[in-house]
Amino acid sequence: MDNHADMGTEHDPEVLEGESDFQDDAETESLRSTSIAIDDLFDVLAHPANRYALTFLLQADDSVYSHELVEYIVEQTEPPEGLSEAEYRGQINARLLHASLPKLSDIGLIEFDERRQRITETDETAVALPYLRMALLQQTTDE
Repeated sequence: MDNHADMGTEHDPEVLEGESDFQDDAETESLRSTSIAIDDLFDVLAHPANRYALTFLLQADDSVYSHELVEYIVEQTEPPEGLSEAEYRGQINARLLHASLPKLSDIGLIEFDERRQRITETDETAVALPYLRMALLQQTTDE
């Protein structure tokens, strides 16, 4: 028997609807009005490449190109032991183009023009912002 099957289906509404510091925040309102399923959001945010892609896009003033995103990730991370920087760059590029960017596009967090390899924010992109901040805080305290 799976004890986790009903996890999250029952809760005390008073706890979730009570007064809190973040309840009136604009980010909370965008979370309430999003069309992105929470499971899809957490699924994509579980992968570092997706978090880097969204962070880079949210920091940019306009659309970005996949090669710019690859360079950003290479600058922010270290290649795994045994991989040259060129091999690492190639792995990142392949993973972004064939997995991360299409998935982010499928759920509506980005628009991805595969032909031009251009990535653009959508109205839903900012929904990920509070979770990206939390991930960044956790990452900086782990270092």
